[in-house]
Amino acid sequence: MELRDDYDDTDQTMDVGTAPIRPYELNAWAVCPRKCWLLQRQLMMEAHSPYVELGRMLHHESQERAQREPDALTDIPIEDIARLDKLAGELVYEVKHSPRMHAAHRLQLLYYLHLLRERGLTVKGVLHYPKQRRREIVELDAASEAELQRALAAVQRLREQPLPPTVERPMTICRRCAYQELCWCEEETP
Repeated sequence: MELRDDYDDTDQTMDVGTAPIRPYELNAWAVCPRKCWLLQRQLMMEAHSPYVELGRMLHHESQERAQREPDALTDIPIEDIARLDKLAGELVYEVKHSPRMHAAHRLQLLYYLHLLRERGLTVKGVLHYPKQRRREIVELDAASEAELQRALAAVQRLREQPLPPTVERPMTICRRCAYQELCWCEEETP
């Protein structure tokens, strides 16, 4: 695996229709397809979100700890598609603040495992929630590969839609979402 210093996951010049699906698209899709659609069109509302900042701080702390481990690599790019939090031995770590969006986190980690397998590296994943002292092993087996392929197809279909998907009413997650005002500007928030 080639390590590069020039990777930038905020690249906004990419043609969404032909570019590889990015892990954050899958994560967003699992949380809310509308959020994913907005992200795909470079409506980046999360830059100033306090919840996103908490995640950045947690990643920074985790990477500092991981750098002290002799066999761990941190902040590893997979070409121009993704960046791994940590690779230690045969385990890829994905560090998250809270298990509240567990399904989205798991799907994102499955995608990392898929990308690595495509490049000849078969490893397991670990979803790590340090604040809760919780870790979960994630493997890319036949069932999870099928689940991932369905999600990738759904994200690709979203890319091709000219209008965002509708959301009937605000969801509980909308309260903390950086896109809340954009989605529900004329509605009463949950």
